[in-house]
Amino acid sequence: MPPHLAMAKFIGPIIPKTIYLTFDADMSQGMEAKVKTGQVKFWYDAGVFDFLIQNQIPASFFVSGLFAESYPDLMKNLSSNKNFSFQNHSYDESSFTPHCYWLRTLTTDQEKIDQINKTQEVIRKFTGQTPTFFRFPGICRSPHDDQLVKNLGFTIDNGDVISADAFNSNTDRIERNIFRKAKSGSVILMHIGGPNAPKDLEVLRAIVPKFQDLGYTFEVKS
Repeated sequence: MPPHLAMAKFIGPIIPKTIYLTFDADMSQGMEAKVKTGQVKFWYDAGVFDFLIQNQIPASFFVSGLFAESYPDLMKNLSSNKNFSFQNHSYDESSFTPHCYWLRTLTTDQEKIDQINKTQEVIRKFTGQTPTFFRFPGICRSPHDDQLVKNLGFTIDNGDVISADAFNSNTDRIERNIFRKAKSGSVILMHIGGPNAPKDLEVLRAIVPKFQDLGYTFEVKS
């Protein structure tokens, strides 16, 4: 047997390894108020998008409807990139359960359905895409909420690798959080930078080449 075939038999087939990068594009009513009064101009880091585009990295954005309405031109521009998908993150960061961080709580099923449906319409309007995945604000939900979302035809995806990038300025710690749990098929939950997640671009610059060196490829949720 030729040596290269013998080695191939010994090490076994090469199994593709996949990582899904996902980014929450959040916007609460309080955040919107700061935009309108000029306290904050952008709740995102344009460098995050530039990095993904320049390196042709597929990514999925879980978008709050209020974020899309606040930055319609950004949404339209990003939607021209075939490596990006846009998924539903409810409308204004209101929680589906009580005591979810500082988020306002939705109290009825109809409120929850309205938030999801409104976001669906907004994302379709600005991107031309129809989301099929849903992520709960704050990742807070009950079994009843899970069923409600599934009944609307969505697949729930809250990620299995939580980067803990929100309000975190420790780049090394965020990177360790990611690599401690990441495996083939993992969905990494990050944010799109801005005041609430200031180190996302630095983290991306660190983890993307490391995943590539380990033989991973990036795919998009669609």
